[in-house]
Amino acid sequence: MFQKNAERKKKGTDEQMIILLWLLLALLPWLLGAAVRTVICRDTSDVIHMTDAWITGALCCIGLAEVLHLLGTFGHLSLSRLTVLWYCCLAVLSLLSLVLVVWTWRRHGERFRILPQAGGNFVLPGLFLLLVLIQAVYVYCASAITAPGDIMVETLRSFQATDGIYQVNPLTGQTYEQGMSARYRILCLPTLYALIGASFPVDGRVLVQNLIPVVVLAGAYMAYYRLARLLFDDNLRKKYLLLILVAMVFWCGESFPWLDGYAALHGAWLGTSIRNLILLPYALSLGIERDLRRSWPCMFLCVLAEACICWTFNGLGMCLLLLAMMAALNKVGAWGFCRRLFSRILGSEEERP
Repeated sequence: MFQKNAERKKKGTDEQMIILLWLLLALLPWLLGAAVRTVICRDTSDVIHMTDAWITGALCCIGLAEVLHLLGTFGHLSLSRLTVLWYCCLAVLSLLSLVLVVWTWRRHGERFRILPQAGGNFVLPGLFLLLVLIQAVYVYCASAITAPGDIMVETLRSFQATDGIYQVNPLTGQTYEQGMSARYRILCLPTLYALIGASFPVDGRVLVQNLIPVVVLAGAYMAYYRLARLLFDDNLRKKYLLLILVAMVFWCGESFPWLDGYAALHGAWLGTSIRNLILLPYALSLGIERDLRRSWPCMFLCVLAEACICWTFNGLGMCLLLLAMMAALNKVGAWGFCRRLFSRILGSEEERP
């Protein structure tokens, strides 16, 4: 009896820790991102959306984890010391962000948009939220399918066991004989997961393969919502039709390892999945914006974040390639001949003087 009570109490404590972890992962990036976007978008008429703020704050958290990861890898600091630095940095940044956000909110509260705009039929938003909820439950409850060559859980546990960064080979438990590639050692996702799970009594496999994918899935829909908002402005029906289409694409592609649906529902903790699900649609939405003064800092964050979590060619990854292609297309589209050609194709030829 006492053993059953102890197990029931431990299970309840774990569930509380999981809920608290999700709350922190929802609120902390939003707070940091809202402060950053307040600084970037100084015009009082610019609206700071919750989705934009969360993604920006998540990119800032990846950048902070990368700095600490480099300190641990090349500065030989222990994981426990990095955890203390992680807490201190987040506490200071959160306090500064809270002051800035509260000050801005008191002066221009209309700039912050937490919920979508009012008005219209909410059947489509409700259907979309239902699909997302089902996917989140599926990702959290289903057994993860380990991707070929993925050793994220083993690397995380090796960090925790040795209290250091890349001290031993995660597969053998022995020290490295020939060393590691410097490019591979720069990737910070295992350290980020270790720092996140440092204060929560959650198994490393559950954290990586069940909890983090739910957060990544939510971030993916935030990125696609931002893209839909830029494409369709305030047309609620078209925006949520696009999001429902994305959700259905995820469901239809979850059986094929080379599709984003598989990455979203079976391997969202991987760096390539984060890049394909969040960074690329977010970078695409940034490239669509006309005002480069507001979008270039976040473009820079996207490129840096991909270099920190994915194996790229010396940091030159898909986000940089996408933004370069969009910049080239904008330059080509600005030529008079191309404008006339596009207007003829679209059936709206410019009036001749």
